[in-house]
Amino acid sequence: MKYLVFDAGPIISLTMNGMLPVIEKLKSVFDGEFILTPAVKREVVDRPMKIKKFKLEALQVTDMIERGVFKMSGDIVSNQKLDKETKKVLKSANGVLRSTATGAKIAIIQEGEAACLAFINLVKASNGMTSAGPGDCVIVIDERTTRMLTEAPDKLEEMMERKFHTPLDSTLSLIDGWKRFKFIRSAELLYVAWKKDLILGDSGKRNKELLDALLYGVKFKGCAISSVEIEEMKKLAS
Repeated sequence: MKYLVFDAGPIISLTMNGMLPVIEKLKSVFDGEFILTPAVKREVVDRPMKIKKFKLEALQVTDMIERGVFKMSGDIVSNQKLDKETKKVLKSANGVLRSTATGAKIAIIQEGEAACLAFINLVKASNGMTSAGPGDCVIVIDERTTRMLTEAPDKLEEMMERKFHTPLDSTLSLIDGWKRFKFIRSAELLYVAWKKDLILGDSGKRNKELLDALLYGVKFKGCAISSVEIEEMKKLAS
């Protein structure tokens, strides 16, 4: 079974750009499940539901859960096991960097992101998988730090030193084996939807100006993608 495991960020980015229905269109052509963990549901449904400014969006996501567009992770792995694994992931990830001056740990990922990683760990363990494969799980995440933990951990220390304006020490051995995680961003989701003609312009035809607007739209609503990457994606479009 294939799984796209959603962090909160991409759902928020797409919602803020009026593109939440694209998720349902993609689900209709995807041979697998779109997964929400309880931690992510708290971010995109439970908490926003209590704030009138965001209640409509929370209701829209709730409707998508009820109709099966999103499947809750508890249908696949127990919430108890997921909670336990999430704590392990948080402990490892947030122990990688420490302040050189004080030795204090630097928290670099939050519960929602950790729960996505934990879900994949549990699914792989139950299937006896030790590495990424064609039928693998993919995390949909817009935040850069979590991706860097697995894709470029050697560059993480430098990036976080710039962010916090303080020298840091790293213990990368805590995240040995994390390279098996695979990620895409909301920008890639929109690109795929555009390529599959799931998003069309007013003319009813594929429109490169629309693609440009979509990609920059999510960039300015929180997706960590550079203008250079966007322009490269546009060159690949046909």
